[in-house]
Amino acid sequence: MTPYRPLDYEIDNNPEASYLIIHLKSLEKVFVKTSSLGIKDNSVNIGKAITTNSLQSDLNFSLAYNLSINEVNTPKLPGSICLIPDILGAIQHYTVTEDIGLITQIFSFLACSDNVRLRVMSSPLIKPISERDSFFLHLSGSGDLWLNFYGNIQEVSVKGNYRINLSYLVAFEDTLNYEIKQVNGLSLSGLHTGNVGEHNLFCHFQGTGKIWIQSRHRYALLNFFAPYIH
Repeated sequence: MTPYRPLDYEIDNNPEASYLIIHLKSLEKVFVKTSSLGIKDNSVNIGKAITTNSLQSDLNFSLAYNLSINEVNTPKLPGSICLIPDILGAIQHYTVTEDIGLITQIFSFLACSDNVRLRVMSSPLIKPISERDSFFLHLSGSGDLWLNFYGNIQEVSVKGNYRINLSYLVAFEDTLNYEIKQVNGLSLSGLHTGNVGEHNLFCHFQGTGKIWIQSRHRYALLNFFAPYIH
């Protein structure tokens, strides 16, 4: 693996409807969420798709259902790509280091440099409730990482204990110990009929590290529109 060199990029229109432009030099490459790849120069090549095996996962699940990642490279001339996230909101850059990895909800991944290693994780607690929400990505190595948030971003430094509703949690450093639990008595299901995604799942953190929280979550939007779709 080649030594890590920071990639040239710019993030515009944060936080309302952000988009990411990555400027690749000749022979540089990144891994991108395929559905977010909006514009590319002719010199940019869309390479191989990332498979379950290359994500260091022995899980039996469809990547197309949860996440589709492609290698993007510039085999000869430099070029740029523009990534437009599926969800309106903010984009944040994070530098992954060998000392501290990052665990993120799978739908928030946007792009990373090729020095970053990706591994799929699954929560046995969440899977019976919502298979789509039960997958996470563990990112390690050294390189650039871009995440997409629904709404705005809040970074929280944890020292000790911290508990957050899983719907608002986007990512956290792997220096933290965590446990996901279903908390009874906090349901919002009485407000609407047939609420989507109100699982009352909370993540309890212990230790020292950072977590990233989004100000909105997609289930709240779905539930807002639910009464009008019949």
